Amino acid sequence: MPKTTRKISALIFLPLIATAVFFSVPFLAEAAVSPFQISAVNVEPVGDFVLEPGKIDVYLEPGETVTRTIFVTNRNPRKINFRIETEDIEGNRDPINPVTLLGEAKGPYPFKDALLPAVTEFELDFGQKIAIPIQIKIPLNASPGGHYAAVIISNAPSKLQKDVGGARVISRLGALFFVRVKGEVKEEGQLKEVRIAGPQQLFYEKGPSTFEVLFENTGTVHLVPYGRLRVTNLFGETISEVPVDAYFSLPSSLRYREVEWQPGFLLGRYTASVELYRGYKNSNDISDTQTVSFWVIPKMLLLEIFIVLLLIVLAIRYVVTHFEFRKRKE
Repeated sequence: MPKTTRKISALIFLPLIATAVFFSVPFLAEAAVSPFQISAVNVEPVGDFVLEPGKIDVYLEPGETVTRTIFVTNRNPRKINFRIETEDIEGNRDPINPVTLLGEAKGPYPFKDALLPAVTEFELDFGQKIAIPIQIKIPLNASPGGHYAAVIISNAPSKLQKDVGGARVISRLGALFFVRVKGEVKEEGQLKEVRIAGPQQLFYEKGPSTFEVLFENTGTVHLVPYGRLRVTNLFGETISEVPVDAYFSLPSSLRYREVEWQPGFLLGRYTASVELYRGYKNSNDISDTQTVSFWVIPKMLLLEIFIVLLLIVLAIRYVVTHFEFRKRKE
């Protein structure tokens, strides 16, 4: 090939190669550092979105950084815009609602600024699922103990997205982050009460089906109590055992745990005993025991006993009023 032809070819292809490299490099770089991944999943159109997991536990050293991933799935039949925020959380003395979101306020164990989502806004079509990395960065001067915050996912509807009443609806879900910084901490808590759920009764027809276990955390870290419920009869014989599944309790808080029980046929007096381990990590675990007693007498049985007693009384009265009893002479 003549030299002139080679020069012309080089002049033609070099700009093309340079253009291709110029446009491809940003795309390659974006693919390499993409902060999240979106995939398609098979879901039913139920008009909501799902956040998982609901709670993440992490044990770290001061100055340590790790990453955990949360997942959001859109089950709304239209495209939804989402917003990500972080809030501090704290426990409270309301045993029914054990966690309080603090909004812009700082909590007693502030940590929301240490949670760094990879993105703060995103959108999903119906049936799409996004994986979002959350960086957890522990400050070097972080105090030992528990630090608690939540990553809040909320839909951000446009002005055109309204419900039937004309008002925009914003839904919020939170993933709780329980971060324990290693060091000297105070683990302290105890079982406070075991009671029968619902209105208290002198007699139960079939026996209670739900018990409530109240635990108080007075330490500086969250605890995860667990144990078992044992039901015994009047003679001390065990008729049933049910596990008390592990559940979290934040510092300076009270929390109830409901324990479901499926009683069979019961008659008489019974005692429900709960042995609950406090969930200590740094020392030997300790258990507490509380009991509650109850009577089970079926209404039909009471009615039958009443009828039988009534018949006996009527029979005695009849005999006394219709027959004359004389003492036999010797």
